[in-house]
Amino acid sequence: MTTISERLTTDLKAAMRAGEKLRVDTIRGARAALQSAQLEAAKQRYDDAARVIEDQYAHDSAAREAALAAISADAHDAARVIEAQHAHDSAAREAALAAISADAHAPLDQAAEEAVIAKEIKRRYDAAEMYQKGGRPELAAQEQAELALLQAYLPKLLSADELRPEAAALLAELGLSGPTAMGKLMPALLAQFKGRADSRTISQVARDLLTGT
Repeated sequence: MTTISERLTTDLKAAMRAGEKLRVDTIRGARAALQSAQLEAAKQRYDDAARVIEDQYAHDSAAREAALAAISADAHDAARVIEAQHAHDSAAREAALAAISADAHAPLDQAAEEAVIAKEIKRRYDAAEMYQKGGRPELAAQEQAELALLQAYLPKLLSADELRPEAAALLAELGLSGPTAMGKLMPALLAQFKGRADSRTISQVARDLLTGT
């Protein structure tokens, strides 16, 4: 299955050949956001691995420093270093080899990529609203155009009409009614329809169901 990153790379080349500046800029921004998220995820994996190493080698500073240095290196080179350093210590070798999974080149999974793109879409939606309220329709239009381009990289979201019957079924299952139940219904809807419907659509459908409109 083609990842969002791969699709963006392919589409960027096509947009550059066609001279589509808006599309080029939008895709570059999305790729930068994905790369930033990838690095942040790698940092988290490194921090997690480092904590394991710190605990495992609490009383062996040499082994601890070697293992920490290894997870900072390229995964392939680190593996060779670890094999040599722990040739006669299988437990230490296995622990250190597991730790090098925290490399900065590990790709994001599909859900993580979609979350990044969804965040970029929300950022543009909010910016478009701000520009519209500020009397800058031309800037709002640009944000909306970028938003539309990015939306193509996410699975098709449920419309309000498609969401309503499923949301109504959940509402009945929970036994909720009236506008005051909004605070209880929304978390349940957001959890059930995460990735399948936009939060604004979910909110609107919930409000309609609870007010009977």
